[in-house]
Amino acid sequence: MTSLLERLGGTLGPKGCLTEANDIQAYITDLLGLDVAAPLCVTRPATTAEVAETVRCCREHAVAVIPQGGNTGLCGGAVPLDRRDTVIVALDRLKSIREVDPAGNIIVAESGVVLADVQAAAAGVDRIFPLTHGGEASSRIGGNLSTNAGGNNALRYGTARDQVLGLEVVLPSGEVWHGLRALRKNTAGYDLKHLFIGAEGTLGIITAAALKIRPAPKARETVFAALASPAAGLDFLRRLEGHVGEIVTAFELLSANAVSAALSLEGVRYPLAERHDWCALIEVDSASTRFDLQGAVEDALAEGFDNGIVLDAVITQSEAQREDLWRLRESVAFALIEDKSCLKSDTAVPVAAVPEFVRRAEAAVVAAVPGVRCTPFGHLGDGNVHFNVQRPEGDTDAEFKRFWPELADVICGVSLELGGTMSAEHGIGRTKQAVFGDVTPVTEIDLMKKLKAALDPDGLMNPGVLFP
Repeated sequence: MTSLLERLGGTLGPKGCLTEANDIQAYITDLLGLDVAAPLCVTRPATTAEVAETVRCCREHAVAVIPQGGNTGLCGGAVPLDRRDTVIVALDRLKSIREVDPAGNIIVAESGVVLADVQAAAAGVDRIFPLTHGGEASSRIGGNLSTNAGGNNALRYGTARDQVLGLEVVLPSGEVWHGLRALRKNTAGYDLKHLFIGAEGTLGIITAAALKIRPAPKARETVFAALASPAAGLDFLRRLEGHVGEIVTAFELLSANAVSAALSLEGVRYPLAERHDWCALIEVDSASTRFDLQGAVEDALAEGFDNGIVLDAVITQSEAQREDLWRLRESVAFALIEDKSCLKSDTAVPVAAVPEFVRRAEAAVVAAVPGVRCTPFGHLGDGNVHFNVQRPEGDTDAEFKRFWPELADVICGVSLELGGTMSAEHGIGRTKQAVFGDVTPVTEIDLMKKLKAALDPDGLMNPGVLFP
């Protein structure tokens, strides 16, 4: 492989082709603590043309290509896990925001731009980019699109897929598809951008995206409420929509164990006088100040109290209080990532089935491993409640990890029985591909493999992701 490394080094320069162990360490450190295999090198192309040349070089040498954004995924999709020859294509130098167009409500950003920087660029023209989640300070646009990330505002704005007008993609051949169209309506043939969103780098490398931005909120109400049950939470969500319409931006369900996990981190505060089994962080906002948003939310809460579905609540009075509540919500995920023995789950079911999913999953998990701590939390409004499981008190990490496969199957089984999915927003990566193959209808898998074979006949784009 000497000729490949020499060619890549000559094309990309010393900052663009890393081979020393100390230099590549950050690119092969996975959040899940997986046993990552060392690549031949880590390339850091700074332009789309350099990405294309890197892909061509690797194809000529029959070397696998692994695209990498912020390396914040939870499925091992951006790191090599087997011993075949691979090159990581890190996109952290493709970090230009090429265009901000408030008249068209569009931002064109390269794939290495950090999600928070896209949000800041939108804020600079009094707009928002509504994709938001706990990894926004380090995840990159390319990775968010490649996994079709969801996040906290999918209830109102949809997933990453719904934020995209056009893409620029380097194909497995090394050709560049220039699909950065800023059209809101276009029925001219197949909508090819959707091939690459959610494909996890198996069909090509996204190098830039034309993204939708929206008017910034001028009025906002943020509520932390104690709920009688998940079913009560769903009931209250629908009642709230009856008062404010389709402007409920977030409805994040928190179990008691989830709150406890968050409070284990420094600087996290609980806003109610008493702890409860179930709580929710709720946000409603509008770009108009002509609607009495506060009055509508207060009326909804009063109705919730009268019907016994809301047990306690606080409405924030300042941006600092709002930030405190969101710190509590995001700290759940951070705390559970720090708990290396915690089984992470990313299932989703139809929204109406969420209460039944939580009930059945808890019963099945506790029956399988008595003493475990069920820690469900997440996006009630779109059906994606993360049913995470922590080890029983007294068990070691190693003892509990032996049960991970069994518990994952149990949780996935409940989700599928209710018409759900085994992966809602994190993707499949390398850690879930066996389960993905087992539970996905044969016709779907066959169609996906035909697409893969048509675009990547050599099987060099992120091999081992999605399919064995």
